[in-house]
Amino acid sequence: MHHAPSLSSAPTLRSGDRFLVALCLVTSAAAHVPLIGMHLSEATYIGVAFIVLAVAFPLMALLLVVRDTARMWEAVAVANALAVLAYLVTRIVALPQVADDVGNWTEPMSFPALASELLALGVALAVVVSSRAGGRVTKPLA
Repeated sequence: MHHAPSLSSAPTLRSGDRFLVALCLVTSAAAHVPLIGMHLSEATYIGVAFIVLAVAFPLMALLLVVRDTARMWEAVAVANALAVLAYLVTRIVALPQVADDVGNWTEPMSFPALASELLALGVALAVVVSSRAGGRVTKPLA
């Protein structure tokens, strides 16, 4: 019987980029916090999504620093890809209760969030690709 490796038994990559990406995760979370109240009253589902992001991203940052594994990097890549995708969807598609976000590409809080999510996504993908190629990532990619 084959068991998938757990996060605790996975080899540590020792990526030099884990601190940069942890900072990106915390930055994105911090950029979403001031918008939670407004979105909870305007569109509850968006407010709840912001709460989830504001809690999950700092936890992921801590786990990435402590458990620098390929699975953690994959989780970081997926989470940031979903955050970027959600932003794009809200700017392109008129979702219920937030239709006014369509075309609003200049929302000030979106800049630090989107920049940090794109950077985290790019670095995470590079680390995942490198780790799958069999190498341990030790030097920062960014």
